[in-house]
Amino acid sequence: MDKVMSFRIAACVGMTCAIAGLPAAEAIAQKVDFAGKRVEAIVPFQPGGGSDVYIRALAPHLERHLPGNPTIIVRNVPGGGSIPGANQFQSRAKPDGLNVIVVSASTVSNFVFQKSKVQYDLDKWQPVLLSPQGAVLYAASGLGVKGAQEIAKLKGQRLVFGGGGPTGAEMRFTIAFELLGLDVKYVWGVQRGPTRLAFERGEFNINYDTTPAYKKNASQLVKAGKAVPLFTLGIQDEKGNIVRDPNFPDLPTFTEVYERMHGKKPSGPGYEAWKAVMQMNVMASKSIFLPTDTPRPVVEAWRAAARNALKDPEFEKLAASIVEGYPQFVGEAARPIIKEATTLSPAVQDWLRTFLKTKHDVTY
Repeated sequence: MDKVMSFRIAACVGMTCAIAGLPAAEAIAQKVDFAGKRVEAIVPFQPGGGSDVYIRALAPHLERHLPGNPTIIVRNVPGGGSIPGANQFQSRAKPDGLNVIVVSASTVSNFVFQKSKVQYDLDKWQPVLLSPQGAVLYAASGLGVKGAQEIAKLKGQRLVFGGGGPTGAEMRFTIAFELLGLDVKYVWGVQRGPTRLAFERGEFNINYDTTPAYKKNASQLVKAGKAVPLFTLGIQDEKGNIVRDPNFPDLPTFTEVYERMHGKKPSGPGYEAWKAVMQMNVMASKSIFLPTDTPRPVVEAWRAAARNALKDPEFEKLAASIVEGYPQFVGEAARPIIKEATTLSPAVQDWLRTFLKTKHDVTY
Protein backbone atom coordinates (compact mmCIF):
# COMPACT_ATOMS: atom_id res chain seq x y z
CA MET A 1 0.00 0.00 0.00
CA ASP A 2 2.82 2.41 0.83
CA LYS A 3 4.30 1.82 -2.60
CA VAL A 4 1.05 2.70 -4.36
CA MET A 5 0.60 5.84 -2.26
CA SER A 6 4.16 6.98 -2.94
CA PHE A 7 3.46 6.68 -6.66
CA ARG A 8 0.33 8.82 -6.36
CA ILE A 9 2.10 11.51 -4.36
CA ALA A 10 4.99 11.60 -6.81
CA ALA A 11 2.59 11.91 -9.71
CA CYS A 12 0.78 14.81 -8.05
CA VAL A 13 4.02 16.64 -7.30
CA GLY A 14 5.01 16.34 -10.94
CA MET A 15 1.65 17.64 -12.11
CA THR A 16 1.49 20.73 -9.88
CA CYS A 17 1.29 23.36 -12.62
CA ALA A 18 -1.13 21.28 -14.70
CA ILE A 19 -3.47 20.65 -11.76
CA ALA A 20 -3.83 24.36 -11.04
CA GLY A 21 -6.20 24.75 -14.00
CA LEU A 22 -7.70 21.27 -13.82
CA PRO A 23 -11.46 22.10 -13.53
CA ALA A 24 -11.41 24.38 -16.60
CA ALA A 25 -9.23 21.90 -18.51
CA GLU A 26 -11.62 19.04 -17.67
CA ALA A 27 -14.56 21.12 -18.92
CA ILE A 28 -12.78 21.82 -22.20
CA ALA A 29 -11.85 18.15 -22.59
CA GLN A 30 -15.47 17.06 -22.20
CA LYS A 31 -16.25 18.53 -25.63
CA VAL A 32 -14.12 15.84 -27.31
CA ASP A 33 -15.46 12.45 -28.39
CA PHE A 34 -13.34 9.70 -29.95
CA ALA A 35 -16.12 7.10 -30.06
CA GLY A 36 -15.58 4.52 -32.81
CA LYS A 37 -12.14 5.98 -33.66
CA ARG A 38 -8.69 4.39 -33.88
CA VAL A 39 -5.67 6.16 -32.43
CA GLU A 40 -2.31 5.47 -34.02
CA ALA A 41 0.57 5.55 -31.54
CA ILE A 42 3.91 5.75 -33.35
CA VAL A 43 6.75 3.93 -31.63
CA PRO A 44 9.93 4.76 -33.59
CA PHE A 45 11.60 1.51 -32.53
CA GLN A 46 11.23 -2.22 -33.05
CA PRO A 47 8.89 -4.19 -30.78
CA GLY A 48 10.28 -5.34 -27.45
CA GLY A 49 12.21 -2.27 -26.34
CA GLY A 50 11.41 0.05 -23.45
CA SER A 51 9.22 2.45 -25.46
CA ASP A 52 7.21 -0.40 -26.92
CA VAL A 53 6.67 -2.00 -23.49
CA TYR A 54 5.73 1.41 -22.04
CA ILE A 55 2.96 2.30 -24.48
CA ARG A 56 1.53 -1.21 -24.75
CA ALA A 57 1.13 -1.26 -20.96
CA LEU A 58 -0.44 2.20 -20.87
CA ALA A 59 -2.67 1.84 -23.95
CA PRO A 60 -5.60 -0.12 -22.41
CA HIS A 61 -5.84 2.37 -19.54
CA LEU A 62 -5.67 5.40 -21.82
CA GLU A 63 -8.40 3.81 -23.96
CA ARG A 64 -10.57 3.49 -20.87
CA HIS A 65 -10.20 7.16 -19.96
CA LEU A 66 -10.15 8.88 -23.34
CA PRO A 67 -13.60 10.24 -24.27
CA GLY A 68 -15.45 7.71 -26.42
CA ASN A 69 -13.00 4.90 -25.56
CA PRO A 70 -11.11 4.72 -28.86
CA THR A 71 -8.85 1.82 -29.80
CA ILE A 72 -5.11 2.56 -29.63
CA ILE A 73 -3.09 0.84 -32.34
CA VAL A 74 0.68 0.74 -31.83
CA ARG A 75 2.67 1.15 -35.04
CA ASN A 76 6.40 0.47 -34.85
CA VAL A 77 8.56 2.51 -37.24
CA PRO A 78 12.09 1.26 -36.45
CA GLY A 79 15.47 2.42 -37.64
CA GLY A 80 17.86 5.35 -37.47
CA GLY A 81 17.81 5.77 -33.71
CA SER A 82 14.12 6.78 -33.90
CA ILE A 83 14.81 9.70 -36.27
CA PRO A 84 12.84 8.33 -39.29
CA GLY A 85 9.79 7.56 -37.17
CA ALA A 86 9.88 10.95 -35.47
CA ASN A 87 10.39 12.72 -38.81
CA GLN A 88 7.43 10.80 -40.21
CA PHE A 89 5.26 11.83 -37.27
CA GLN A 90 6.26 15.46 -37.76
CA SER A 91 5.30 15.46 -41.45
CA ARG A 92 2.24 13.19 -41.44
CA ALA A 93 0.49 13.25 -38.06
CA LYS A 94 -2.82 15.10 -38.05
CA PRO A 95 -3.66 17.34 -35.07
CA ASP A 96 -6.95 15.57 -34.41
CA GLY A 97 -6.05 13.54 -31.33
CA LEU A 98 -5.83 10.34 -33.32
CA ASN A 99 -2.05 10.51 -33.75
CA VAL A 100 0.47 10.38 -30.91
CA ILE A 101 4.15 9.50 -30.69
CA VAL A 102 6.07 7.75 -27.94
CA VAL A 103 9.37 9.57 -27.46
CA SER A 104 12.39 7.91 -25.90
CA ALA A 105 15.75 9.04 -24.62
CA SER A 106 17.22 8.40 -28.10
CA THR A 107 14.63 10.66 -29.71
CA VAL A 108 15.61 13.45 -27.31
CA SER A 109 19.36 12.86 -27.70
CA ASN A 110 19.22 12.83 -31.48
CA PHE A 111 17.14 16.01 -31.44
CA VAL A 112 20.10 17.65 -29.68
CA PHE A 113 23.02 15.98 -31.49
CA GLN A 114 21.79 15.08 -35.00
CA LYS A 115 20.38 18.36 -36.26
CA SER A 116 21.27 17.61 -39.89
CA LYS A 117 19.05 14.51 -39.91
CA VAL A 118 16.31 15.69 -37.57
CA GLN A 119 13.22 17.20 -39.18
CA TYR A 120 11.01 17.13 -36.10
CA ASP A 121 10.28 19.88 -33.57
CA LEU A 122 10.19 17.90 -30.35
CA ASP A 123 10.31 21.04 -28.23
CA LYS A 124 7.13 22.34 -29.91
CA TRP A 125 5.00 19.20 -29.72
CA GLN A 126 2.23 19.05 -27.12
CA PRO A 127 3.35 16.93 -24.13
CA VAL A 128 0.77 14.52 -22.72
CA LEU A 129 2.82 12.48 -20.25
CA LEU A 130 6.51 12.41 -19.38
CA SER A 131 7.86 9.45 -17.45
CA PRO A 132 11.41 9.45 -16.09
CA GLN A 133 12.92 5.98 -16.21
CA GLY A 134 16.12 4.53 -14.91
CA ALA A 135 18.24 1.88 -16.55
CA VAL A 136 20.35 -1.09 -15.46
CA LEU A 137 23.70 -2.12 -16.91
CA TYR A 138 24.41 -5.83 -16.91
CA ALA A 139 27.25 -8.05 -18.10
CA ALA A 140 27.54 -11.60 -19.35
CA SER A 141 28.33 -13.99 -16.52
CA GLY A 142 31.16 -15.38 -18.63
CA LEU A 143 33.18 -12.23 -17.97
CA GLY A 144 33.77 -13.49 -14.43
CA VAL A 145 32.31 -10.48 -12.63
CA LYS A 146 29.87 -11.29 -9.83
CA GLY A 147 28.64 -7.74 -9.24
CA ALA A 148 29.49 -4.06 -9.06
CA GLN A 149 32.10 -4.71 -6.37
CA GLU A 150 34.19 -6.54 -8.99
CA ILE A 151 33.65 -4.18 -11.91
CA ALA A 152 37.36 -3.35 -11.98
CA LYS A 153 37.86 -6.88 -13.38
CA LEU A 154 36.30 -5.65 -16.61
CA LYS A 155 39.28 -3.39 -17.28
CA GLY A 156 41.42 -4.95 -19.95
CA GLN A 157 38.70 -7.35 -21.09
CA ARG A 158 37.19 -7.12 -24.57
CA LEU A 159 33.72 -5.73 -24.05
CA VAL A 160 31.20 -5.58 -26.91
CA PHE A 161 28.24 -3.24 -26.64
CA GLY A 162 25.52 -2.55 -29.21
CA GLY A 163 22.95 0.17 -29.73
CA GLY A 164 21.21 2.55 -32.08
CA GLY A 165 24.08 5.01 -32.38
CA PRO A 166 26.66 7.09 -30.52
CA THR A 167 24.33 10.08 -30.10
CA GLY A 168 21.30 8.12 -28.92
CA ALA A 169 20.26 6.90 -25.50
CA GLU A 170 23.42 4.79 -25.31
CA MET A 171 25.40 7.96 -24.50
CA ARG A 172 24.45 7.65 -20.85
CA PHE A 173 26.51 4.46 -20.80
CA THR A 174 29.21 5.19 -23.38
CA ILE A 175 30.28 8.23 -21.35
CA ALA A 176 30.18 6.10 -18.20
CA PHE A 177 32.44 3.51 -19.88
CA GLU A 178 34.84 6.30 -20.85
CA LEU A 179 34.98 7.69 -17.31
CA LEU A 180 35.49 4.20 -15.85
CA GLY A 181 38.33 3.50 -18.28
CA LEU A 182 36.73 0.44 -19.89
CA ASP A 183 37.77 -0.81 -23.34
CA VAL A 184 34.58 -1.25 -25.35
CA LYS A 185 33.94 -2.19 -28.95
CA TYR A 186 30.74 -0.60 -30.25
CA VAL A 187 28.32 -2.07 -32.77
CA TRP A 188 25.84 0.54 -33.96
CA GLY A 189 22.57 0.27 -35.84
CA VAL A 190 20.94 -2.19 -33.41
CA GLN A 191 17.87 -1.16 -31.44
CA ARG A 192 17.14 -2.00 -27.83
CA GLY A 193 14.98 -5.10 -28.23
CA PRO A 194 17.41 -6.77 -30.65
CA THR A 195 20.44 -5.87 -28.49
CA ARG A 196 19.07 -8.08 -25.73
CA LEU A 197 18.61 -10.95 -28.17
CA ALA A 198 22.17 -10.42 -29.41
CA PHE A 199 23.33 -10.48 -25.78
CA GLU A 200 21.54 -13.79 -25.25
CA ARG A 201 23.29 -15.21 -28.34
CA GLY A 202 26.67 -14.09 -26.99
CA GLU A 203 27.27 -11.46 -29.68
CA PHE A 204 27.37 -8.70 -27.04
CA ASN A 205 28.67 -9.23 -23.53
CA ILE A 206 27.58 -6.00 -21.90
CA ASN A 207 24.15 -4.41 -22.27
CA TYR A 208 21.51 -2.29 -20.59
CA ASP A 209 17.74 -2.00 -20.42
CA THR A 210 15.40 0.64 -19.08
CA THR A 211 13.43 -0.30 -15.98
CA PRO A 212 10.33 -1.80 -17.71
CA ALA A 213 12.31 -3.84 -20.22
CA TYR A 214 14.79 -4.98 -17.56
CA LYS A 215 12.04 -6.15 -15.20
CA LYS A 216 10.14 -7.89 -17.98
CA ASN A 217 13.02 -9.45 -19.89
CA ALA A 218 16.60 -9.02 -18.70
CA SER A 219 15.79 -10.01 -15.12
CA GLN A 220 15.03 -13.47 -16.47
CA LEU A 221 18.59 -13.68 -17.80
CA VAL A 222 19.86 -12.80 -14.33
CA LYS A 223 17.71 -15.49 -12.74
CA ALA A 224 19.02 -18.00 -15.29
CA GLY A 225 22.62 -17.12 -14.39
CA LYS A 226 23.38 -15.71 -17.83
CA ALA A 227 23.71 -12.07 -16.77
CA VAL A 228 25.00 -10.09 -13.80
CA PRO A 229 23.56 -6.66 -12.93
CA LEU A 230 26.32 -4.09 -12.37
CA PHE A 231 24.83 -0.67 -11.66
CA THR A 232 21.99 1.72 -12.39
CA LEU A 233 22.18 5.30 -13.59
CA GLY A 234 20.34 6.39 -10.46
CA ILE A 235 17.99 9.35 -10.53
CA GLN A 236 18.33 13.01 -9.61
CA ASP A 237 16.72 14.15 -6.39
CA GLU A 238 15.24 17.63 -5.87
CA LYS A 239 18.69 18.99 -4.96
CA GLY A 240 20.31 17.64 -8.11
CA ASN A 241 22.12 14.79 -6.35
CA ILE A 242 22.37 11.34 -7.94
CA VAL A 243 20.63 8.86 -5.64
CA ARG A 244 19.81 5.17 -5.93
CA ASP A 245 17.04 4.11 -8.26
CA PRO A 246 13.94 3.36 -6.12
CA ASN A 247 13.25 0.29 -8.24
CA PHE A 248 16.71 -1.15 -7.60
CA PRO A 249 17.77 0.03 -4.14
CA ASP A 250 20.30 -2.80 -3.79
CA LEU A 251 22.23 -1.78 -6.91
CA PRO A 252 24.81 1.03 -6.73
CA THR A 253 24.62 4.05 -9.01
CA PHE A 254 27.25 4.87 -11.62
CA THR A 255 28.64 7.56 -9.32
CA GLU A 256 29.12 5.01 -6.54
CA VAL A 257 30.88 2.64 -8.93
CA TYR A 258 33.12 5.47 -10.16
CA GLU A 259 34.14 6.34 -6.60
CA ARG A 260 34.84 2.67 -5.80
CA MET A 261 37.00 2.24 -8.90
CA HIS A 262 38.94 5.53 -8.69
CA GLY A 263 38.92 6.17 -4.95
CA LYS A 264 37.40 9.63 -5.32
CA LYS A 265 34.10 11.23 -6.15
CA PRO A 266 33.50 12.00 -9.84
CA SER A 267 34.08 15.58 -10.95
CA GLY A 268 35.25 17.60 -13.91
CA PRO A 269 33.87 18.35 -17.39
CA GLY A 270 33.41 14.69 -18.31
CA TYR A 271 31.26 14.03 -15.28
CA GLU A 272 29.26 17.23 -15.89
CA ALA A 273 28.66 16.00 -19.44
CA TRP A 274 27.50 12.62 -18.11
CA LYS A 275 25.10 14.35 -15.70
CA ALA A 276 23.68 16.46 -18.53
CA VAL A 277 23.15 13.41 -20.71
CA MET A 278 21.75 11.51 -17.73
CA GLN A 279 19.19 14.30 -17.25
CA MET A 280 18.34 14.04 -20.93
CA ASN A 281 18.12 10.25 -20.98
CA VAL A 282 16.62 9.51 -17.56
CA MET A 283 14.39 12.41 -16.55
CA ALA A 284 13.10 12.69 -20.13
CA SER A 285 13.33 8.98 -20.88
CA LYS A 286 9.77 8.19 -22.00
CA SER A 287 7.00 10.52 -23.07
CA ILE A 288 3.86 10.79 -25.16
CA PHE A 289 3.28 13.76 -27.45
CA LEU A 290 0.56 15.13 -29.71
CA PRO A 291 1.33 17.23 -32.82
CA THR A 292 2.14 20.90 -32.31
CA ASP A 293 -1.14 22.34 -33.67
CA THR A 294 -3.49 19.99 -31.82
CA PRO A 295 -6.51 22.02 -30.58
CA ARG A 296 -6.62 22.70 -26.87
CA PRO A 297 -9.77 20.63 -26.16
CA VAL A 298 -8.10 17.58 -27.70
CA VAL A 299 -4.86 18.19 -25.80
CA GLU A 300 -6.74 18.54 -22.52
CA ALA A 301 -8.73 15.36 -23.23
CA TRP A 302 -5.48 13.42 -23.57
CA ARG A 303 -3.94 14.99 -20.49
CA ALA A 304 -7.06 14.23 -18.43
CA ALA A 305 -6.90 10.63 -19.66
CA ALA A 306 -3.25 10.40 -18.59
CA ARG A 307 -4.03 11.72 -15.11
CA ASN A 308 -6.92 9.33 -14.70
CA ALA A 309 -4.93 6.39 -16.05
CA LEU A 310 -2.21 7.01 -13.47
CA LYS A 311 -4.83 6.87 -10.71
CA ASP A 312 -6.65 3.87 -12.17
CA PRO A 313 -6.54 0.89 -9.74
CA GLU A 314 -6.19 -1.43 -12.73
CA PHE A 315 -3.08 0.43 -13.88
CA GLU A 316 -1.63 0.48 -10.38
CA LYS A 317 -1.40 -3.30 -10.57
CA LEU A 318 1.13 -2.83 -13.40
CA ALA A 319 2.74 0.38 -12.17
CA ALA A 320 5.62 -1.33 -10.42
CA SER A 321 6.96 -2.62 -13.73
CA ILE A 322 6.24 0.51 -15.80
CA VAL A 323 6.44 3.82 -13.88
CA GLU A 324 6.42 3.02 -10.14
CA GLY A 325 8.86 4.91 -7.99
CA TYR A 326 9.45 7.75 -10.47
CA PRO A 327 7.52 11.04 -10.50
CA GLN A 328 5.15 11.42 -13.45
CA PHE A 329 4.70 14.74 -15.27
CA VAL A 330 1.46 15.51 -17.11
CA GLY A 331 0.96 18.28 -19.65
CA GLU A 332 2.64 21.64 -19.11
CA ALA A 333 4.50 20.29 -16.07
CA ALA A 334 6.67 18.39 -18.54
CA ARG A 335 7.87 21.43 -20.48
CA PRO A 336 10.59 22.62 -18.03
CA ILE A 337 12.11 19.13 -18.05
CA ILE A 338 12.04 19.00 -21.84
CA LYS A 339 13.71 22.41 -22.02
CA GLU A 340 16.44 21.41 -19.57
CA ALA A 341 16.99 18.11 -21.35
CA THR A 342 17.51 19.83 -24.71
CA THR A 343 19.68 22.76 -23.53
CA LEU A 344 23.38 22.12 -22.83
CA SER A 345 25.96 24.51 -21.35
CA PRO A 346 28.89 25.58 -23.58
CA ALA A 347 31.38 23.64 -21.42
CA VAL A 348 29.34 20.43 -21.67
CA GLN A 349 28.92 20.91 -25.41
CA ASP A 350 32.69 21.33 -25.85
CA TRP A 351 33.44 18.12 -23.93
CA LEU A 352 30.79 16.17 -25.82
CA ARG A 353 32.00 17.41 -29.20
CA THR A 354 35.52 16.22 -28.41
CA PHE A 355 34.29 12.90 -27.01
CA LEU A 356 32.03 12.14 -29.98
CA LYS A 357 34.68 13.10 -32.53
CA THR A 358 37.63 11.27 -30.98
CA LYS A 359 35.76 8.14 -29.84
CA HIS A 360 33.04 7.76 -32.45
CA ASP A 361 34.07 10.00 -35.35
CA VAL A 362 30.82 11.96 -35.05
CA THR A 363 30.59 15.73 -35.51
CA TYR A 364 27.66 17.80 -34.31
